[in-house]
Amino acid sequence: MKQDRPRQPNPKAATYIIAENQSLYLRFLHSPYAPLITHLSLLVLILSEFALILWSPLWAAILPCLLTHHRIGIILHEYMHGIPFRRYGHNLWVFSTVNGLLMTFGLLEVFRGNHLAHHRWLNTEKDPGFWTTQTAETKRPTLPLFLLLGQLLRGDHGPLLYIKLLYKSVTSRHPYVRPDRILIESAMSLFWIGFWVLIGLPKVPLILAVLHVGIVPPTAFRGAIEHTSYRGDTNFANEYKVKIPLFKMNRHIHHHLDPKCPWYLLELCTPKPLSSINYWTHWYHTFIKRDYVFMQPMKKNLNRGGEY
Repeated sequence: MKQDRPRQPNPKAATYIIAENQSLYLRFLHSPYAPLITHLSLLVLILSEFALILWSPLWAAILPCLLTHHRIGIILHEYMHGIPFRRYGHNLWVFSTVNGLLMTFGLLEVFRGNHLAHHRWLNTEKDPGFWTTQTAETKRPTLPLFLLLGQLLRGDHGPLLYIKLLYKSVTSRHPYVRPDRILIESAMSLFWIGFWVLIGLPKVPLILAVLHVGIVPPTAFRGAIEHTSYRGDTNFANEYKVKIPLFKMNRHIHHHLDPKCPWYLLELCTPKPLSSINYWTHWYHTFIKRDYVFMQPMKKNLNRGGEY
């Protein structure tokens, strides 16, 4: 009896299966069900963070919690722009509910308003994130650290800036910040603090407060690399590589060209994104050495086929 030869794999069939799977995946990303990716990502991140806080020793939980906390903020950024839900009010309720759970006391509502203003007045003096590198306090080529610290303590930029803006948002009109949302998020924050204290776990709000402060440096690094560069650079934003994924926020040019584009559809717009090492060096060049400045404003009629 003749023995059957083993079947050889068909490379064309394997290629077809891969292409078909990619096609199905891309169709899903453009389907009405695609926002589930964002909703589930937010849920998994929140559950993971609270699981680490509740059931892991602090020394083991602090680093993964910082990474998770930062990425919760990036996912909430989707809701700031009204992307996952069609109605912006639904996005706003998710945003405020999570902020209350994380006990931010309305500070992220201020961030939401400032971020929308940042998109409207990108890299201009009206941009809330704009901070000139040429100060009247010193003409030295390098800004001494004690002067930078003084500016941080005055609230010229950094975390105290948002506390100052929180007060201004409640007492005067801001084009995007909603004072009622600040009150709602503050009330939710107080509720959750009371809940954790009542059940004997006051460490939860304390750890969350530490995490809020702990993500300030990576947020500042991101802000610097996204919109600062050498003098004369004609672009309005940078793209950069990352070692740990940031839900594609490193594809920052596309995000500003189309702020309503979901994170999972963002594409690279430049052939050579900045190296991941630039994530750490841009802040130094911008705020200490001061040889980097904020990039050019984005042209209002700029489109995907235009100049980046």
